[in-house]
Amino acid sequence: MSTVQGAGVVVTGAGGGIGAALARRFAAEGARVVVNDLDLGRIAALAEETGATPVAGDASRIVDAARDALDGTVDVYCANAGLASPGDAFADEEVWAAAWDVNVMAHVRAAKALLPEWLERGSGRFVSTASAAGLLTMIGAAPYSVSKHGAVAFAEWLSLTYRHRGSRSTRSAPRVSVRTC
Repeated sequence: MSTVQGAGVVVTGAGGGIGAALARRFAAEGARVVVNDLDLGRIAALAEETGATPVAGDASRIVDAARDALDGTVDVYCANAGLASPGDAFADEEVWAAAWDVNVMAHVRAAKALLPEWLERGSGRFVSTASAAGLLTMIGAAPYSVSKHGAVAFAEWLSLTYRHRGSRSTRSAPRVSVRTC
């Protein structure tokens, strides 16, 4: 039996790429899946293909809707939505702010909504997709790289702070094995 069979899983940024692949895999393993993207059109076909429930909107503000779709319980939250922002130290502050909001603060807001439930029941998993830029860097994309480093730091902080109480945090990056804390 799969360890995620029957689990309530939310995958943000599921409109393509890693998010769509995560949703397909969780669904194939028997999880109850909510797929998210800002654009409902990007997730509708995936939801139909996988039997997932589509929830459009800002990834950091969908926890309540996802809980409702999953009959009250989110067991795994995949913070996969991201904003790839090119630029250097001279990029406009709006570019930096947008990258920070989507790539870090969305994770903080989602964790704030999920942690009380997870800590009360002693289980829950926060999965952060940080890309290789969050572990190394990406030339020509300072706002993206710096904010993805922030996402990794937040996932590590969550893990160190709450794992003894049953909440787990995981960060993942393409071509880097998933590290479970």
